[in-house]
Amino acid sequence: MPTELLPPVDAVWLMLETPDTPMHVGVLATFSMPRNAPPGYLREVATRMRQVPASCAPWNQRLASEGSSVPLARMVEVRDVDLNYHFQHSALPEPGGERELGIMVSRLHSPALDRNRPLWELHLIEGLERNRFGLYLKIHHALVGNINALPLVFSMLSGSARSRNMAPLWACPLPGAPGDVATGQESGVLESLASAGRAGLGLLRAALSPQKARSLLLPRGAPISTLNRQINQQRRFATQQFAEQRIEALARMTDSTVNEILTYLCGSSLRRFFKEYNALPDDPLVGLMPVSLQERSGRNPGNAIAGLRVELGTHIGDPLARLEAVKKSIGAVREDRASLPEEAASYYALLRGAPLLVSQLPAVGRLVPPVFNLKISNTPGVEKALYFEGARLESIFPLSQLFQRTALSVDCVSYAGTFNIGFTGARDTLPHLQRMAVYLGNALEELEKIVNAGGQAA
Repeated sequence: MPTELLPPVDAVWLMLETPDTPMHVGVLATFSMPRNAPPGYLREVATRMRQVPASCAPWNQRLASEGSSVPLARMVEVRDVDLNYHFQHSALPEPGGERELGIMVSRLHSPALDRNRPLWELHLIEGLERNRFGLYLKIHHALVGNINALPLVFSMLSGSARSRNMAPLWACPLPGAPGDVATGQESGVLESLASAGRAGLGLLRAALSPQKARSLLLPRGAPISTLNRQINQQRRFATQQFAEQRIEALARMTDSTVNEILTYLCGSSLRRFFKEYNALPDDPLVGLMPVSLQERSGRNPGNAIAGLRVELGTHIGDPLARLEAVKKSIGAVREDRASLPEEAASYYALLRGAPLLVSQLPAVGRLVPPVFNLKISNTPGVEKALYFEGARLESIFPLSQLFQRTALSVDCVSYAGTFNIGFTGARDTLPHLQRMAVYLGNALEELEKIVNAGGQAA
């Protein structure tokens, strides 16, 4: 049976995976039922979807062997994908509220995917209050050509509420999927790896540049906090949603960008959360913002371990001063991001991610000082409403993978006039994660009151 090579920048996610740090990502989407939906609507949808075979990459591929190595991991075609395993239809217990949904999704997101099967699952979840249902996608990061899996879910939806009999995810080939790598291209992969040497020259020049002393390449370091404890496999998930116009109004009134306001809100939520436990470090917590190399060039894959650090101002009590500190830090991040060279950018990103890679090694990882405390991402979404079999998409939240000694990821996406924020946390390290989502909402209200009362960022 022919095999296909997994690009090295994707295969590295397999190397990072351990029983305590599964390297899959997820998406939770909630929908309102179509008007006048007949009884058994979701059962009929599930039955129809299950009748469509998984016949294209990556949905019908698995690792050629459990011991597939980096960077030459191989994928092999699965002739008959067991959709009863990969696509599951379940129901929430009563009353079917956000709490019950969060518990179910947290449980589904915790265990690693089975490497003997195609590395994905899709769950249709009914019984959500207010006549709604959910979809949860779980897919290994090695198969995702972006920072997260959001584009996959958006791609299966329609802009029309009249669309029916829509193709399920596993019937749609993905641009940049492992199947796009031609069989027997070992020489091409090795040639690409050789470009890492050229990238290394850029790395050396950056290392010798005093202007880069605060980048991820030569980080100043991050304070040791609760977020940097050893984690296990168990995950907890929480959500928050805001009207986009609230964030945009604050950005205008404080001469900030939307991304700066969102980052400020994350920092303010963390400050209150850790003060409550008397565990707030004296130095500012540091967030890692993933870099999508697709934004730099269509020739570069986006699935790379690259990221730039931003200080969250958690050590500053005054809200407006905290916002200014965040803006200053993000300004430095923009300069650092612009410095990524075009040539061999993916492999340069892997080299820049060396501190992260080293920190995940079992023998020495705990000896490496943290270079960041949590991951923060903001993904552009879509502006118009989308539909699945006539059901309107109401909210969509990214779920992230967690690295060892990095117990939290905060991920945001815009959709149809809203910002949707997902908090993925290590369950046993961060109890009461939902409080963090509540505190983020409180931080938004606090800043609105200050600005509306006449306060302005200095």
